Order: sequence, then structure tokens, then C-alpha cells
Amino acid sequence: MHLIKEWWFLIAFTIGIFGGLYKMSQTLNETLLKLKFEITRLSESLTDSKNDRVRLHSRIDDTEKEIDGHETRIAVLEDWRSERVGKS
Repeated sequence: MHLIKEWWFLIAFTIGIFGGLYKMSQTLNETLLKLKFEITRLSESLTDSKNDRVRLHSRIDDTEKEIDGHETRIAVLEDWRSERVGKS
């Protein structure tokens, strides 16, 4: 009993330290889980964004080809018109 009276402060301090370390590790674990979830969600959003950009670039390429075709037809019509006006 005499030993407990002398060492009670050290025993209580050690228990308090372990309790504090346990609480800190729990808080850290919860924070890391939240961060992992957010990183996963952001990664999925980036993947979706990449797919959207690829799709949009494909549409832009198709539109550019269509515009090039229109420009070619307009150039041909302008040449035809200038030849026709020049002959008259």
C-alpha cells in the first residue's frame, strides 16, 4: 500500500498520457478518413472533367471540319462568280 501512495501520481500521469494519445490518434484517424474521401471525390471529378474536355474537343474538331468545308464552298462560289462577272 505504501508503494501505491508514493507512485500514484506517476501512475495517474501515465494513464493520462495514454488516454491523450489515444484521443489524438482517434482524431487523426477521423481526419485522415475524411481527407481520403475528399481526395477520392476530387479524383472522380477530375476524371469526369477530363472526359468532358475530350468530348468537347471532339465536337470542336468536327465543327472546324464543317467550317473548313463551308469556307471551301464559299471560295469556289466566289471564284465562279468572279469568272462569270469577268466574262460579261
